[in-house]
Amino acid sequence: MTASLASQRDRDILRSFARRIDPSDAGAHNNLGVLYYHKGMYEDAVAAFTKALELDPKMQVAQRNLEVAYFNTGYYDRRVTELRERLRQRPDDRDARWELGRAYASLGDSREAVAEFTALLSYHPRDVGAMVQLGLAEKAGGDLEAAEQWFAKALEIEPDSPLCNFYMGEVLYNRGLNDESLAALRRAIALSPDNADAHYLLGFVLGDMGRHEDAAAAAKRAIQLNPSLSRAQANLSIDRYNPAKYEELLP
Repeated sequence: MTASLASQRDRDILRSFARRIDPSDAGAHNNLGVLYYHKGMYEDAVAAFTKALELDPKMQVAQRNLEVAYFNTGYYDRRVTELRERLRQRPDDRDARWELGRAYASLGDSREAVAEFTALLSYHPRDVGAMVQLGLAEKAGGDLEAAEQWFAKALEIEPDSPLCNFYMGEVLYNRGLNDESLAALRRAIALSPDNADAHYLLGFVLGDMGRHEDAAAAAKRAIQLNPSLSRAQANLSIDRYNPAKYEELLP
């Protein structure tokens, strides 16, 4: 693998980009990660791809980019070793346990992710973030009932969390429980009316229930909130990166 090392000017420019992007835009974080990667800023690249996947767990290009950034650079092995050493010295280190769990989850190792977030909860039993990550890891591993249980536990602590209600609606839909999913998604939207993903999923639920006009209205609202839902996004891939594109961004 070859990658140019970033000059201080490159670093300053890229970090200025990071300050200007929409923090809720998964595609923007992914594209920034590709720029970081090709300037040899691997730690920044991994952080950007990880953030993209936290915002959009289904973004396959960010998933692929993270795998390339981890394994082609040796960063993954080094970082996992560092995190395990931190946890050996301090098993209750929440940040280290979280990062290790997220690393496993991002690379599709649901079993290890479940183990790390379960350990995190043994030290921090009311950590809603860890419960959500456990739910997502169990869902990725195919255990939808376990996922639902973790989202339910999270909602017991934070019943007004739009995110927890959305994930509950999603897993209930995946289990074929449309009525329950509808209620959870309605709750998520009531708490966060501009949640495009919740409106979009609501459209699928309503469609499955035969409420086609309502489904179309929900989909239309989702696309109004996030037009990218109606088209393919131009998300950069490390594998198909053109260095000239980066140069075009430079003043």
